[in-house]
Amino acid sequence: MKFSILLAALLISLIFSVRFGSVEVDTADILSEVGTMISQGHMGNSSSAMILWQIRIPRTLFAMLCGIGLSLAGLLLQTITRNDLADPYVLGVSSGASTGAVMAIIWGWFSFAGSGSVATGAFIGAAVSTGIVIAASGKSHNPIRLVLVGMGVSAFFSALTMMVIYGARHEAQVRSAMFWLVGSLSGMQWSDISFTAAGVLIMMGLVFLVRNDLDLMLLGAGEAEYLGLNLKHFQLFIILLTSAIVALLVSKSGIIGFVGLITPHMARAAAGPSHGRLLIFSSLIGALVMIWSDVLSRTLFAPEELPIGVLTACAGAPVFIWIVTHRYGEGR
Repeated sequence: MKFSILLAALLISLIFSVRFGSVEVDTADILSEVGTMISQGHMGNSSSAMILWQIRIPRTLFAMLCGIGLSLAGLLLQTITRNDLADPYVLGVSSGASTGAVMAIIWGWFSFAGSGSVATGAFIGAAVSTGIVIAASGKSHNPIRLVLVGMGVSAFFSALTMMVIYGARHEAQVRSAMFWLVGSLSGMQWSDISFTAAGVLIMMGLVFLVRNDLDLMLLGAGEAEYLGLNLKHFQLFIILLTSAIVALLVSKSGIIGFVGLITPHMARAAAGPSHGRLLIFSSLIGALVMIWSDVLSRTLFAPEELPIGVLTACAGAPVFIWIVTHRYGEGR
């Protein structure tokens, strides 16, 4: 029942998302243009058709994919660290990815990857920052320690990013690099969708394959190893997987924080602790959160656009504070 409600909400949200923006498109026009595309195989000649097919629909689809990817990344990090506060943004993964991306843009690093140099830089930065956090946290089971280490790593990579930007010689490079610091879904194209969709679908498939191992992690590291899980290899696999998806998303949209923190908690409340169900519910809820965050970013100050990273931080920071004060207060 809950799954059906979420799926229906997602389908409705996809329709309404392409309607709102600096220029509002009527639902009847949306249905008409979709019908034209299905029947004739190409979009119409109206201004509404161009807005829908060239701007709104690619952007909405990317928001959905971004929500799924960030939500699953947060779920994986919270599981392997056994920490309700874990999130790609909080733990510095996103900051590391942005540093690598900015280095690729301004310094020309990772040029061996060709057109994928930005994504490659983001992946390397994300993997390095995640590895530092895990290594610096050691075997401590104190969740606050992990968060504090993550904040320190995030601050370091954020400062490093600003140093790289400050040393840029061209204004265009600075504008492009500053994009990574606030997050935005503007300018998304169909070419961005296919690559991102492939990455997110692969991630979903891999999470489904290791769902039982993730359930074992809920028992604790010692118990999971006793039951046959190779903890070091499994943690390395999760680090590489989360780094890859965060890097892919950051290379396209910049830093978008707290989505991976909020949505797994909402999914657990709806689906329970089993990761087979959490995979589905986290994906649906993450997609809904990002789609409506994007709608608000386009409409709150229309025709100007609010960076979506600013909006998610405003919504996510209070949730982060609530979790700290209610779950990790004195004596808990």
